[in-house]
Amino acid sequence: MTNSYLGIIFALLSTASWAACTMLFKKLGERLDPVGMTTVKAVLSAIFLLIIVLLSGHPLLIETKYIYPIAVSGILGISIGDSLFFASLGRLSPLALSLIMFVFPDFFSGLFGLIFLKEMPSLLSWVGIFAILGGLAFFIFPIEKNSDETKTKLFGVILALLSLICTSYSMVLIKPILSVVPAVTVTMYRMFFSAVVLALFALFSGKFSVWKNLLKEKDYNLKLSGTILLATVGGFWLSLLAIKYCQLIIASSLMSLEPLFILLFMIIFCRYVPKKKEYFGIFFIILGIIFIVLG
Repeated sequence: MTNSYLGIIFALLSTASWAACTMLFKKLGERLDPVGMTTVKAVLSAIFLLIIVLLSGHPLLIETKYIYPIAVSGILGISIGDSLFFASLGRLSPLALSLIMFVFPDFFSGLFGLIFLKEMPSLLSWVGIFAILGGLAFFIFPIEKNSDETKTKLFGVILALLSLICTSYSMVLIKPILSVVPAVTVTMYRMFFSAVVLALFALFSGKFSVWKNLLKEKDYNLKLSGTILLATVGGFWLSLLAIKYCQLIIASSLMSLEPLFILLFMIIFCRYVPKKKEYFGIFFIILGIIFIVLG
């Protein structure tokens, strides 16, 4: 089997892992608040990544000049960004949230290009942009108008977008470092600094007393640890292997299929019957992406 085929397999497995984790975190988050979920995730991920770094032979120690930007990146992208993500996950379906997190990075890039770089999109691109926004509306807005569900979902969208902004800017901070320090080492330190800040916050706010009884439950602990391990190894590690073994554009395209994997898992494992408006939403989003590519 050639390296390209290996890369494709790793990309699909990584996407499936992220899709499964999003659904599992949705279920587990019903009992643990967003900050608690982020804290446990950061601590366990840091431990898992430390083991990966040691086993893979990557350098553990880094130059002190890289510590500050990595620390800020971890606090902004994980401590704050992930907490906002889990908060939005409590208000949106995994499918709707994954579509927002998938579509809006490119949308914001185009919007910032228009504002700051004066890059005017083509007519086809404009059609694609409005098709994507229309497709998302099918997932975000319920049929009934002015309902509590609408307000809840809109607040979930706001939290998701804030999470996206925090995460995106945190990656900007560490992008130059990734050319000299392995990504797995950088991620381990980001998780470590995030875990320290979250643990201190929990200590001074009294959150630990609320979490400890829940985290003593063996069954819940096993499910949460397994999900975090799947996210760390299945999601993150396999995505690195995918990028390593095949072209970046191919890996990125395959790893953007998370919403479709989530829909498939919901149908198979949750006996979910998609609504007609969700089929319309998926159709318009895919159509919009095609128009943007053509434009």
